[in-house]
Amino acid sequence: MAGKKKINRLTDPQKIVSLINEGAVILFPTDTVVGLGCRFDSGQSISRIREIKGIKTENPFAILVSSVDDLDDLNIRKSRVFNKLVEKMWPGGLTVVLSSENNYPCCGEGNTLGLRMPDNDFVRKIIEMAGKPIAATSANFHGISPPARIEDVDSRIAKKVDYILEIPVKGIGLPSTVVKIEAGDVRIIREGAISSEEIIDVARGMA
Repeated sequence: MAGKKKINRLTDPQKIVSLINEGAVILFPTDTVVGLGCRFDSGQSISRIREIKGIKTENPFAILVSSVDDLDDLNIRKSRVFNKLVEKMWPGGLTVVLSSENNYPCCGEGNTLGLRMPDNDFVRKIIEMAGKPIAATSANFHGISPPARIEDVDSRIAKKVDYILEIPVKGIGLPSTVVKIEAGDVRIIREGAISSEEIIDVARGMA
């Protein structure tokens, strides 16, 4: 897709959905930081995002869902701890890494997926209308802090996407906290929007 287009969320959300389903790579704000995104099952678009960021193929993407029902199509291996965490902390800044029975283009090593439900009604509505989750990663280069606003995105990244979504979402400027559930235990991979103490308390049934 040629060029870069600003899409006004007030006029045509269906157009955004159509572009995503056609394989567009988008730059869009979320409740945490600005992301690069595309359909989760578009191998070509996933490869483009990896190239734009310069990341390795074993790095899993965050998979943004509109509801817990979206997880049924991903063939993930849920657990009681996972169910407890998402019940308390979704929607919000928590990404949970789990393994899938399928090897999607956005998977990391071991068919891992980072699952998150964003805390913004408009973003969730777009995912719901698209009928598929969105694969996303922060719009920054390795070692550089992720941007909270579209205008803070490095121009070298912004000029390589197909479309920029201008939607009224204010990010907190912190990436999501990433956890992995292994044998019933929660391991903090990256602390961000939610403190590790809060997550451990929920996992242990204290919150």
